Amino acid sequence: MILVFVYLLATVLFLALLLSLGVQPKLITRLTGVILFVTGVLGTALYGYAYSVLFPSVPQAVIRTLFSVFCMFLGRNEIGAISAVPALQTPGMQLLIYAVHLMALYTTASAMAASVGARLIRRLHLFLARRGKLRLIFGGGDEALAFAAGLEKTGGVNVFVGRDAALDGKILRMGSLLFTDSEALGAEPAFLKRIGMGRGSRRLELYCLDRSYEENLRYAGAMARNLEALGVASEQTALTVLLEDESDGAALQAGEGRYGFGTVLALPRSELTARLMLRLSPPHETMTFDAAARATEDFDALVVGFGQTGQAALRSLVMNGQFEGSRFHATVVAKGYREQAGSFFYRYPGLQAHYEIDFIDDNARSVSVYDHIRNHCANLNFVALCTGSETENREIAGEYQRLFADLGVRAPILLCTDRGVERLDAHGRARQALFSPELLQGDSLDRMAMALNHQYHLAEGRTAREDWQRCDYFSRMSCRASADFMDAFLHAAGTDRKRVREQGFDPQGDVLENLGRTEHLRWCAFHYAMGYEAMPPEIVAQRGAQYAAEKARTGKSSLRIGKDAENRLHACLIPWEALDELAETEAGYTGVRKDYKKMDLDNVRMIPDMLRQEAGV
Repeated sequence: MILVFVYLLATVLFLALLLSLGVQPKLITRLTGVILFVTGVLGTALYGYAYSVLFPSVPQAVIRTLFSVFCMFLGRNEIGAISAVPALQTPGMQLLIYAVHLMALYTTASAMAASVGARLIRRLHLFLARRGKLRLIFGGGDEALAFAAGLEKTGGVNVFVGRDAALDGKILRMGSLLFTDSEALGAEPAFLKRIGMGRGSRRLELYCLDRSYEENLRYAGAMARNLEALGVASEQTALTVLLEDESDGAALQAGEGRYGFGTVLALPRSELTARLMLRLSPPHETMTFDAAARATEDFDALVVGFGQTGQAALRSLVMNGQFEGSRFHATVVAKGYREQAGSFFYRYPGLQAHYEIDFIDDNARSVSVYDHIRNHCANLNFVALCTGSETENREIAGEYQRLFADLGVRAPILLCTDRGVERLDAHGRARQALFSPELLQGDSLDRMAMALNHQYHLAEGRTAREDWQRCDYFSRMSCRASADFMDAFLHAAGTDRKRVREQGFDPQGDVLENLGRTEHLRWCAFHYAMGYEAMPPEIVAQRGAQYAAEKARTGKSSLRIGKDAENRLHACLIPWEALDELAETEAGYTGVRKDYKKMDLDNVRMIPDMLRQEAGV
């Protein structure tokens, strides 16, 4: 009998453990509470009736009833003591008695599974977390869980750090761990040792995805300090962090004489939204090109809303909407935009100075906006709704869809919020959450960017990785932007990645030149969208004279005549046709002629090599 009971307890415990791992924690808690209540009521009724028959003394019957009910939940039973009661000897009552005891056994087993079983599973996960590639995800809530689920096919172990203990059950069922203790929240050495970080070759990918930019910066900084204390090499680490400004990531990246993360990708949520928008609807896919890779139509965009998301959307469209043969035009619709966008106009003066960007200070549903759409419907090929409200985005999108159907406009409508992006077009709907592996994991993009950067330093004799480690944060951003534009080059040339991998890519003549011109347009747009302005000729002359004086005095000079990063000035922000003249001017000071056009053309020629790097070949 004892052996049968042990088997029964083990079976119920195992089933309870499986149920606790397969069902939402809140549902398990509610279900267990209901079973506990029902079991207590039925047990009290059964034993109370039986003991009232067996014992004439009321106090004795009450005490025996309470004792027997408690025994049910402790895994014992008093069924033998009440078996003599005639009313309980029928098959139906016997079945009810055993069912009540089984429910009591389940509630006990469920509690054991929640404590002992979960503890054992955590220890197993912690053991696994000490081996292989480690992804540590700080903050982010349910969005971070969805992101981690998308990474499962890439291997490695996910460890979460945060304050939301309610996510523990979900994370445990993913085969991951959640740490909420002070050591984990401080990224302290004791915690890092717990998860297996130390000297060696183990790779750490850190994702700081908290809603608070300040918390992300704090955690990333603490992690860098303590990784350095443990002797973890920068090359073993990569950081993706949500910060208020992209440039804030520079201080977290390893540099000359400064410890930091080997790779850093820093983004505000608004910039992440803009990138996702372009992934769902790349500008080049709305364009047509001739046989010489020259655009046959203009790019005309409409941006509704000019808060942080709308501003990021406009900057991204400028950076990715430049094509040889095409005129870029964008219209921003935002009521009172001047009251909320002063920082934008101050930080990016080159955008309005060099690109056709109009502003309509009115509501997106106003007559003036509808008149604008009617007047531009023949050219309109991109609409981004960035009002800050999902409800308002959807309402405007519905109205615009009806208008576009009447006017024959086929432009995609992108509904952009800081939670994700939805695309509406003739093919239907497509939606993607903000935290996606394609955006937050930069490995393949960085490999391509690394190849681009390496070609600028071939004469220096270092490897591509060594050059990348010496590359400053802004230059890495520039190389990434060029690599990310690769599909636009291929589309303009009438090909795609699959055909390039199978047949190669060797553009010549007008095709190569037009792609090179497009690359220069893209490069200029990137710099203007990062706050750069064209360096005036008199500043070029001053810096040239400074270079010549330093070289005459010391035999060398590290000054870059055409680039002043501190004041965000660059001499190459000029038309393609003027690049040769600039090269001659600089050569007069340095004695070395840089072929700036060739640099743009080489970026295009590098595409097959970048694809090999992306694949890890």
